[in-house]
Amino acid sequence: MRITLEFVGGKNLVLPIHYNYVVQGFLYDLMGDSDFAAFLHNEGFQYEKRKFKLFTFSRIEGEFKILTDSKGQKKISIKPPFKFTVASPLDEFIFDISKNVLKKEYCHFNGQKFILNSLNIDNPPVFKNKARIKFISPVVMYTTLKDGDIKYTYYYSPWDEKFSPLLLNNLLKKYELVYNVKAKDPYFKLYPLSEKEDRRYSKMIKYKNVYVKGWMGIYDVESSPELLELAYYTGLGAKNSQGFGCFEIIE
Repeated sequence: MRITLEFVGGKNLVLPIHYNYVVQGFLYDLMGDSDFAAFLHNEGFQYEKRKFKLFTFSRIEGEFKILTDSKGQKKISIKPPFKFTVASPLDEFIFDISKNVLKKEYCHFNGQKFILNSLNIDNPPVFKNKARIKFISPVVMYTTLKDGDIKYTYYYSPWDEKFSPLLLNNLLKKYELVYNVKAKDPYFKLYPLSEKEDRRYSKMIKYKNVYVKGWMGIYDVESSPELLELAYYTGLGAKNSQGFGCFEIIE
């Protein structure tokens, strides 16, 4: 399921320029103290050495401007109404969030109060073998490499030939976790619209104390429909529950 939450208030929402953890924390708080909430927050679904939370969310959408505070730190000021999308193949996750946000008189973002204006359940698109998608939060794909005794993270670009195979491998793990079977005849390929790497779409996002490199933009996709559907709800690539890999289908 996918929902879009819209909020209103009397003042602008002011957040750190890197605010993914604020939205993630808001979503975890909405889940309450159920056993499922504790499991998802503390453990997640394990596949070999990887753990997956199986949800994603978009950037905050709204009229905004960038500010610099007295310490030289950049902030983002977002004028209400503002909204963001939350997606997951786990209905219980979406139900918990929806039920609890509707109960609240006020919703708090980084200590600032806003009122829920609307909660819309997004109508699913038709999932086909080909689609044009637009990322509404950056897509991330990486691997951990070793140089002697030093480990480091290498982030791939959508123009790298390994990008699509890594996306596919990631999706196959999620598919098995969600459906408890392996995908039949799986296929997934993402195509940038330009031949040369367009660095305008490269984004460096700080999540807590770690910088993560991701990519926005519009891309063509060829995929088995069931994998495209799964990606639509889990997000594409890595670090989805930190606010990465959420996309919409535009064609």
